[in-house]
Amino acid sequence: NQEQADAIRELSPYKQVPEVFALEAEGIFFAKDLSKSIIYSVAPPGASQHLSLLAFDIAEFDNPDVRKILAKHFWYQTVTSDLPHFTFLGVAEDELPGSGLKKLISCEREFWVPDI
Repeated sequence: NQEQADAIRELSPYKQVPEVFALEAEGIFFAKDLSKSIIYSVAPPGASQHLSLLAFDIAEFDNPDVRKILAKHFWYQTVTSDLPHFTFLGVAEDELPGSGLKKLISCEREFWVPDI
């Protein structure tokens, strides 16, 4: 209801997170298409890899040569739903499986995701 929405809006972003998760537990979702958790669309406040300088979005993400150069410097695609997003993983590609990651092919590109 509007009262509940207004109360959540007045909270700090840090305090909004558990309130939003509680609503999502009831089936009220906030992702872009309103069908899943907001975490599929954005990181919780303060949790963005971008803020920690461990990720950036690149306009040339479709260029395989650019992806190869980035991988040479330990930057890899890690989010299948965010093609421009590259994460600094700090190790060569052949070391990634030993770091708990697995290669996933999607959209004709390689992503490194948790091996769970």
